[in-house]
Amino acid sequence: MASRWGIGAWKAAILAPVLAALALALGAAPAAAYADPFWKPDYKAAKDYARQRHHNIRIIGFTLRTPSRTWSYHGTSMITAFSAIKVMILTAYLRRGDVRDRSLSSDERYNLEQMIEWSNDSATWHIFGHVHCSGLDKLARTVGMRHFESCGPNHDHWGRSLIDSDDQSLFLRDLAKYLPSKHRSYALKLLETIKRGNWGIGEIHPSGWHVHFKSGWGCGTGQADNQVALLTRNGMRIGAAVLMKDIYPDERSRPGGCYNNDGPYGQATLKGLFKRLLRGLGKNSLVQ
Repeated sequence: MASRWGIGAWKAAILAPVLAALALALGAAPAAAYADPFWKPDYKAAKDYARQRHHNIRIIGFTLRTPSRTWSYHGTSMITAFSAIKVMILTAYLRRGDVRDRSLSSDERYNLEQMIEWSNDSATWHIFGHVHCSGLDKLARTVGMRHFESCGPNHDHWGRSLIDSDDQSLFLRDLAKYLPSKHRSYALKLLETIKRGNWGIGEIHPSGWHVHFKSGWGCGTGQADNQVALLTRNGMRIGAAVLMKDIYPDERSRPGGCYNNDGPYGQATLKGLFKRLLRGLGKNSLVQ
């Protein structure tokens, strides 16, 4: 019996330091690096770029959202919407009980296409006459917007609605959910074929992605240069909004309406921000 225990103790004496050394080695080995397979924006580069811009321009805020993540820079700062509000007007109109389940007339299609693709204000007033400020407020509550103020402080003009990038990126990210199925493809197609105001994100074309967007600018007044956008691919979606002001305060609208686009510096700033925010987004990107 004694010899048997002696052999066991000898084995234990030999194995103990070996096992201890192995445990120490395993503990000291670095863990395998985790590579996140999901795309995310170059938020730092976009933020640094925003801080560097000058020349009578001020970035009010920008926000980018995926279904599970949000990147926000002054995302609750408010600004006059101008034509960026037309996405909400479009959605609120198509959600009306007397519109959502029927085919659109040729007159409706004409006005909606003029409002979105060409940013025609006369057509917008025609559509807005059925929506009103109350319709925008109702949509904002449905979306869960926290700071939206329809029609401005005096409640007298759709273009004076006050928006922030957090609310707008939330709305655009989930836009398909708010559009009735009868008109969803039509509405998204309008936002993909912008003919006036197609600078900024309109110049960025991530491979494999559809870009739906609307611009809102101050007609030469320098009050705003905004863009709200939805990017989609194979069920994946990204909502984004960039809001700016004081683009070119010394310039005035030309006679006959505001057909002068905003200054090249403002357009370049929008493009530069979106270029950084969407850096690396392509046909093989995974977005969660």
